Amino acid sequence: MNKKKIMRLPSDSYRVHRFPPLAQPIQGNDEFVSEKETQGLKADVQQQLEAGFQQGLQQGFDEGLRQGIEQGKQQGAVEGQKEGFQKGFLNGEQSGKKLFAEAAKPVNEILKSLSQWQIEQEQQQRHIICELVQKVAQQVIRAELTLMPQQILSLVDETLQAMPGKPQSVVIHLNPQDLERIKQVSTELPDDWKLIANKDLPVGGCHLVTDDAEADVSCDSRLESCMDNVKQHLLEESSESENQYEQ
Repeated sequence: MNKKKIMRLPSDSYRVHRFPPLAQPIQGNDEFVSEKETQGLKADVQQQLEAGFQQGLQQGFDEGLRQGIEQGKQQGAVEGQKEGFQKGFLNGEQSGKKLFAEAAKPVNEILKSLSQWQIEQEQQQRHIICELVQKVAQQVIRAELTLMPQQILSLVDETLQAMPGKPQSVVIHLNPQDLERIKQVSTELPDDWKLIANKDLPVGGCHLVTDDAEADVSCDSRLESCMDNVKQHLLEESSESENQYEQ
């Protein structure tokens, strides 16, 4: 195999090779623009882009701020209106209640006076009724004793039965008229009973004396005790009515 001879040039015989630029030259008016001008155009475009971005950002911020303020005003107006309505309603309600209370004071005083007057009238009527019942009962009892005077002795016997022990002697003080009527009906008396006339006693009155005790056996005292219970019952009802009026 034949070997080819390789020729070598001296170093000063080489020339520098320039590679073409990667970016295509910008052509305008059929003329090529230099690389420096291209870089300047790029910088201008970059600045314009940044300026446009900043301008758009500022416009977006301003628009968002404007919309936010507008929405805030609208929402604040609604909330303020709602809060103002509630406060106004409460203030109006309180003011109305206060005015009503002030206007109702005279009426309440009149009602209170009428209620008190009604209570006093009821109490007075109850006392009058009790007195009337007592007087009527006294008249009925006296009429009964006039027709049947021995009823007094029945009261004496009931009283003796309620006393402890059995007394040896019994002294019965009576009004002279009652004693005379008892004698007229010829009532049989126990041997240990003794009837004595006492003008200090009213008709129907009777005072019992034994060896160990004394007792008022008159019809008036029993009627008085009965009427006390009636009065107490009526006054309790009057007090309950008074409490209801106060409430």
